[in-house]
Amino acid sequence: MTTKIDLGRFPIKGEPGRIILLEKDKIFYVEAEGDDSILRTARKKVYKHVEPLDEVEARLLSPPFFRIHRSYIVNLERVYALRSRGDGEWEVKMDPPVNKVLPVSRRRMKELRELLGI
Repeated sequence: MTTKIDLGRFPIKGEPGRIILLEKDKIFYVEAEGDDSILRTARKKVYKHVEPLDEVEARLLSPPFFRIHRSYIVNLERVYALRSRGDGEWEVKMDPPVNKVLPVSRRRMKELRELLGI
């Protein structure tokens, strides 16, 4: 019987016949793209992964990974700021050099505040 252990890496199945073992702490956020997912790191390289966001979410530990929106999972250790857009809408800004601003769904906001301790 094989025991599955967490090596701190996420296997990215992108190109046929190739699996990249990306360090989880290098992931800033994951974005849905149709039936696939896009993993973004501080590097300019974007990693396309042939698995839907729901399946990626099930394999990333929460925290530090948290689903903020139907299209995004963020690494909470890489969130730089949380800001209101008005009318109850919020967004997160990711750490440099990514600096990407991502929307937070209203139904996820309460849990996000609790996880961030605010």
